[in-house]
Amino acid sequence: MPATHAPLFEHLSRLLTPLDPAELHGLLCGLLCSDPTLDRARWLDLATEELIDGAELSATQADLLAKLLDYGIAQLHDPDGAVSPLLPDDDAPLTQRTEALGRWCQGLLYGLGLGRVEQASPLSAESREFLGDVAVIAQAESASDDGDNADETAYTELVEYLRVGLLTIQQDVRHAVAPADPLPH
Repeated sequence: MPATHAPLFEHLSRLLTPLDPAELHGLLCGLLCSDPTLDRARWLDLATEELIDGAELSATQADLLAKLLDYGIAQLHDPDGAVSPLLPDDDAPLTQRTEALGRWCQGLLYGLGLGRVEQASPLSAESREFLGDVAVIAQAESASDDGDNADETAYTELVEYLRVGLLTIQQDVRHAVAPADPLPH
């Protein structure tokens, strides 16, 4: 994970309690895939409604959620495909990172479900397979922090797989809503 995520994840973890940054980012990515025009008001409503049962947000929390929206939009619109799940730093224990990865997947599935992405646009076989894999990863647990190199490699590969799969879903949705090319005369 890029080093720029670590301070953001830790900052959000402290300030957004009881909201979880990984789950929030996954939810946001799912919502943005289904509705690239998601605005601040709708995002704040969904985040509070769906994740903390409508509890009031402080001004600081609302501001951080708005910044997370801007961050998510920038990631998903990056021409280099720089989107990456918002997870703890690689120095965090493997169990913590694995649990956050599972929560990110839960948030992604929830966001895609709220956005009704599968009903709104036909997904490719690759995207449907990816969603099945995300459902399995959402249940991920790590037995211990004693992760060896194979565990670290598997974790890194899962993060990359999620990044690429998210871009695949986003492309499927974009192609489904893109206007058809005019027929040649």
